[in-house]
Amino acid sequence: MYRQIFVSPTGNLTLTIPQSWYGQQIEVIAFPIDEMLNTSITDVLMSERIAENRKKREENSRKYAVSFSSLGFKFNREDANNYDE
Repeated sequence: MYRQIFVSPTGNLTLTIPQSWYGQQIEVIAFPIDEMLNTSITDVLMSERIAENRKKREENSRKYAVSFSSLGFKFNREDANNYDE
């Protein structure tokens, strides 16, 4: 990804791309940056993606949660640390 912020006093811009991108399809997106907001669109998209992933993870945790005590499992520290047997 290549990101550059421009301020154009005349309305004309020239964009130079890396040589490794020559011959490839590229996408150019331009939008004004709101100085009062002080966040970029990338930050907003990442925070939305993080929130989505967190929600999915919490749903899966609830869906597949197992209560070991209801299954009759009881942790025995003596058995867990007995390496000789």
